[in-house]
Amino acid sequence: MGERWALWWNGREVASVTPASEGGHRLHLNALKMWHTKNAPVASILQGKRFAERWCAARLYPGLPLREAVARLTDSTSIEPRGPLPGLPPTREQRQQAQRLDAAAAAASARVMDALGPQRPHIRKEPRHTSEPSRK
Repeated sequence: MGERWALWWNGREVASVTPASEGGHRLHLNALKMWHTKNAPVASILQGKRFAERWCAARLYPGLPLREAVARLTDSTSIEPRGPLPGLPPTREQRQQAQRLDAAAAAASARVMDALGPQRPHIRKEPRHTSEPSRK
């Protein structure tokens, strides 16, 4: 039927432009709350895209200037995770607990390895053939 354009923000679709059955395109906007929805006819996907980016940016980033909000909304660069946060060094009790846990884990691992060690070969026994006692 035609092409479709969608704007995703924070893991959900907040705007879409789809072909309309009466010709042209239909713009559906859904920013923060359910009652902030808007449906409007648009002449082209490009016009709907421009309007949707501005409308959603103004609602999702109200404290930013419009150009900066649109740039932030449409930015597709991946977010790189930061390194771990710096923490305090472990206390004496935490170090002792870690040593006890390591020793217990090593002992448990040794028991499991012994249990999984080489097993004696299974001796296959032939069933005994007993002759039936004769009935007299």
